[in-house]
Amino acid sequence: MKKYWVTNLRVFATLTVILLHAAGYGSLHVKKIPYSDWWICHIINVFGRFAVPVFVMLSGYLLIGKYEELNSFLKKRFTRIFVPFLIWSLIYIIWSNFKGLANERTLWTVGDFVKKILTGGGGGAGHLWFVYMLLGIYTFTPVISRWIKGTENSRNHDARRNEISYFIFLWVVGNVVYTLVNKWLGFEIKFDIRYFTGFVGYFVLGYWLGNSGTKLSKIVLILLFLASWALIAYICYTVSWQAGKYIYDYTDYLSLPVMLMSVFIFLLFQKTCNVDFLPKVMTELDTTSYGIYLAHALILRILSREYQINFTWIHPLVGISAHFLITVVISYLIVKIISKIPKVGSWIVG
Repeated sequence: MKKYWVTNLRVFATLTVILLHAAGYGSLHVKKIPYSDWWICHIINVFGRFAVPVFVMLSGYLLIGKYEELNSFLKKRFTRIFVPFLIWSLIYIIWSNFKGLANERTLWTVGDFVKKILTGGGGGAGHLWFVYMLLGIYTFTPVISRWIKGTENSRNHDARRNEISYFIFLWVVGNVVYTLVNKWLGFEIKFDIRYFTGFVGYFVLGYWLGNSGTKLSKIVLILLFLASWALIAYICYTVSWQAGKYIYDYTDYLSLPVMLMSVFIFLLFQKTCNVDFLPKVMTELDTTSYGIYLAHALILRILSREYQINFTWIHPLVGISAHFLITVVISYLIVKIISKIPKVGSWIVG
C-alpha cells in the first residue's frame, strides 16, 4: 500500500523551505524595518523550521531497516545525491564570481574551487549545508540500519523498544540539556555523548515514529504544533529584541521547541494526510523536489537582487508570496527541462 502521507509531507516540506528562505532574510533585520513587517517575516521564518528535520525523519523512516547490501546502497544514494550537489556547487561558485557579492567570490583556481566545496558555502550557497549533513548520515545508515534490523529480529520486542528509546533519550540530552546547561549555568558537562548528537537522532526518530504512530488526535496534534510555533516565535522575539540582533538559539534545528514542532507535524501528516491529493501535481513536485531544493536559492537571489522582489516589495506579505511562488515555478521548470536532457539530465537534478 502506497503511503501517500510521505509524498504529501515531503512536498509540503520542500515548499516550506523555499517559503522560509523567502522570509528568513527579513527576520534578521531586528529594529531595522517596521515592527509589523519584521513580525511577518519572523512568523514565517519560525513556521518553516520544521522542514529540514522532517526531511531527515522521512529519510530515516524510508531507509532504516530496508538497507541490504553496502556497495549498492552507497552507489545509489551517493550517485543520486552527491553528483547533482557537486554540479550545483560549481554553478553557484561560477555564478557568484560573475554576479555575487564580494564575499561570495572564489579565486579562479582548481584548489580554491575544491576548498570551497570541501568547506561549504561556495558562492553563497548556504542552503547546501543540508546536503553535506545528509551525505554524512547516509555514510552512517548501514550501521544504524543493521542495528535496527537486529533489534527487529530479536524475540524480545521490549528490548528493541528500550534500545531505540535509549538512543533517542540520549540524543535529546546531548543536544538540548547539555546546551542549556552550558548557556544558562555557565559550565560544560564533560561526559562525552557526542555520538548521540546531531541530525542522526532525527533519522532514528523518523523510523521510530513512522512505525509506531501516535494515539493523539488530530486536534491535539494541531494544537501542540501551534503551541510550539507560538512558543518559538515569542521566545526568539524576546531575546532578539533585547539583544538588538537576531538570536538563533531557539530556532536552531536541534533545539527542543523545533524538535517538538517537527514531531507534531510529522505525526499529523501520518495520521490525517494519507490521501491521494492532486496525484499528478504531487508526484511531479515529489520527483523534482531535490532538484528544486538545489536550484531555488539561486532563483531567490536573482529575484531579490536583480528585480527587488522580496519582503521589501510593496508589503511583506505580497513580496514574500511573490518571491516564493515565482521561485517555485521557475525552479520546477528549470529542473523539468534539465531532466529531459538525454543521459545527463538525472546527473544534474537527481
